[in-house]
Amino acid sequence: MMNTKHDTTNDDDLQIRCVGRSLMEVLTETLDIKPQLHSWLPPGLTLLGGKTKSGKSTLAEQIAEEISENKKVLYLALEYNKRMAQGRFKRFTTKHQIHLVLEGEMNRMGNGGEKELEALLFHYKPKLVIVDILAKIKRKNNGHYDEEYNAMTDIKELIDQFDIDCLVLTHSSKPSSNDSTDPFDKIIGSTALQGVPDNLMVLEQSKGQTKLHTKGRLIYPSEKVLKFEDGRYEERIGAGAEYEDKAPVQALVLEELKKSPKMVKELSDTLSKDKGQISNVCSSLANDGKIHRSDRTKPWSLVEPNLLT
Repeated sequence: MMNTKHDTTNDDDLQIRCVGRSLMEVLTETLDIKPQLHSWLPPGLTLLGGKTKSGKSTLAEQIAEEISENKKVLYLALEYNKRMAQGRFKRFTTKHQIHLVLEGEMNRMGNGGEKELEALLFHYKPKLVIVDILAKIKRKNNGHYDEEYNAMTDIKELIDQFDIDCLVLTHSSKPSSNDSTDPFDKIIGSTALQGVPDNLMVLEQSKGQTKLHTKGRLIYPSEKVLKFEDGRYEERIGAGAEYEDKAPVQALVLEELKKSPKMVKELSDTLSKDKGQISNVCSSLANDGKIHRSDRTKPWSLVEPNLLT
């Protein structure tokens, strides 16, 4: 029988490597659980946005300070000269395991920077890399989606290759009347920059408060309320943390509902507040998406966060 085109196997075809693996091979493989190095920083590659002078670098330095007491940190402070670095890192001591790269000491990706970063990761073996700031290291491009995506991928592939965590700082736009309510929409640059990292974080000053918004592929979206005191950030813990200063009664209601769902009268009696005031407070919190009830005969309860889809 004459061979058809489909019956013919070319020797070159047999040399092509068959990539990939079965799904069950992936699901049944035993993998070490990657520890979270810091309660504010999820594992993987995280892009942290915030407007200029919003405190991004201060937050990154504090995270580096706390982690480097036990783990090695590679800190690419690419906007700091030696004098600036002395001022910014003066509270660090010999117990902090930090390798510092300063302004002008490293090339961009695409111009030798990827080889320099790979060498640093190989020889220093850090558990965390901090890049301050993305614009100083990413590959130069014209801003098109594919090129921005590839520029961010340069960093991610190295981070994944060495199985370490990385925090990359970038800028957010200034607030305007046309702003979306989503803080992540303010990250400057193509949406390609947001598509590559495992996690996104935004440090935002809002109504007199500092908020750290976080979302990622494998984590719950979260919003932490921070206060800055004596040169350090501290997290305000509790369901009513974001209301403590601007609306203390709202904060009290949220803390009570964290314990258990309650009717307006129960809240009024527990907090020794007027029932009408508590009713208005609950309506306001419901409008903010913090609490809910199925109907007027049911108690109020906290809204639980949903997984990012």
